[in-house]
Amino acid sequence: MPRDSFHKDDGRPRYVGPATVVFPDGREVEVTASLVLRLDPATVADFSYDRHSTWAGSVTLAGADDVDLFDAAPGILRLPDGRESEFMATSGPRESGCSGIGPAPFG
Repeated sequence: MPRDSFHKDDGRPRYVGPATVVFPDGREVEVTASLVLRLDPATVADFSYDRHSTWAGSVTLAGADDVDLFDAAPGILRLPDGRESEFMATSGPRESGCSGIGPAPFG
């Protein structure tokens, strides 16, 4: 019997693939990102990026072992096409949840 896909198609924009985390001190590490757009700012009354996170997901180190992703608080997540956005790492060290700050770098 086939298994249901992990992410059902709910119509929300997603990004799964390579990315770069830029730490506050300028260090950069390669990661695999799994991100989803949580809400459309146009649908939230009195929306403010200061109070709402529009995107979230996780980042996993692609190789470096001497880095703690939790130190990227806040950090920059840069996608291969150059789009980037600030995020807060919510755990660590090799795999971290992330909560976006500002517009999503995908979608």
